[in-house]
Amino acid sequence: MKDAGLQSLPEQALEQAIQWSIRITYNEPDAATRNAFEAWLASDVSHRMAWARLQSLSSHFSHVPAGLARQTLGKLPEARLQRRQVLNLLALGGVSATFAWAGRDEFSWQRLVADYSTGVGEHRRWALSDGSLLELNTDSAVRLRFDVDARVVELLRGELYLATGADRSSTRHRPLQVSTAFGAFEALGTRFSVRRLQHSCLLGVTEGAVKLQPLAGEAAVAQAGETWAMTASSVQRMPGNAEDAAAWRDGVLVAREMPLADVLAELGRYRNGYLGCESRIAQRRISGNFNLEDTYGTLAFIAQTHGLRLRSMTQYWVRLGV
Repeated sequence: MKDAGLQSLPEQALEQAIQWSIRITYNEPDAATRNAFEAWLASDVSHRMAWARLQSLSSHFSHVPAGLARQTLGKLPEARLQRRQVLNLLALGGVSATFAWAGRDEFSWQRLVADYSTGVGEHRRWALSDGSLLELNTDSAVRLRFDVDARVVELLRGELYLATGADRSSTRHRPLQVSTAFGAFEALGTRFSVRRLQHSCLLGVTEGAVKLQPLAGEAAVAQAGETWAMTASSVQRMPGNAEDAAAWRDGVLVAREMPLADVLAELGRYRNGYLGCESRIAQRRISGNFNLEDTYGTLAFIAQTHGLRLRSMTQYWVRLGV
C-alpha cells in the first residue's frame, strides 16, 4: 500500500457504511432497501471506500451465528447505536472461539481509518516512500499524511518503531513527526519507538534524538538510550533502557524486576482472551528475556522457574497461581 493510497475516510461516510452493514447483514432487505443501498454506494467514491474497508475487516463475521447477532442487535435501538457498540459486534467475527472475544471490550476501530495496521500478536515492517522504515507491534494502527511540507505518521493505536529516511525524493526539507492525541514527536535523524497508552505516550530513542512537544506544555529533547513519557501537558524522563523497550522488534519481552502482574499484562497484549494471576503473587518480582512468539510456552516457563501453577481452561483463559 502506498503512503497516501487510502485517503482519510470522512466520518459521515464511515458511519453510513456501518448503518448499511447493519441493515443488510442482520435483516432481510427488500428491493427498495437494496436499491437505496446501491444508490448510496454509487453516489460517492468515499462511500465505496468506506464500505470496502468495513467489509475487509468484518470478512469473518459470517462465522457468527445469525441468531446470536440479531438477538444482540435487537437490544440496541438503531437510532442510538454508536460506532463503538457496532464495532464491538463486528469484532465477534474476527476470532474463532467464544472465549477469544469475551476478554476484550473494545474492537480496534482505528483500523478502519488506518493506512497500516497489525492484529493481536502480529508484527510487521514496511518501507515508506521517503526511505523511512516503519514497524508496528501487536494490535497497532497508523495513518500517514505526507505532503510537500511535512511527513506525519499518526499513531492511532498501539506501538511503532521508526527509522527515519533521507527523503531524497523531496526538493525541500520535510520534518518527520509521529503525531498522537497527546502531542508530537519530531525525529532529529534517529531511530525510536512510540507506544500509545490510555493517558500518555512512551518514547524510547535508540539512535539520534527526538523532540517531544506536548499539546499544552514545554518541549524537550530526548537523546539516544533515553526513555520518556508524554502527556497532553507535560514530558518526563523515565527510568529504563530504550533498547529494552524496543526488544519486541526481535520478539522478546525484557523484564527487569517487574511485578508478575505487569509481566502478564505485557504478555496479554500478544494474545486473545483472559490472562491473570492470583492477587497474592501479583507483586512477585520477575526478571528475564521472554519469548513473545510463543506466549503459552513463556507462561509455562515462568510457572516452572518460579514454582507456580499454570491453569488453563482453554487457550483463551489462563491463570497463574500457587
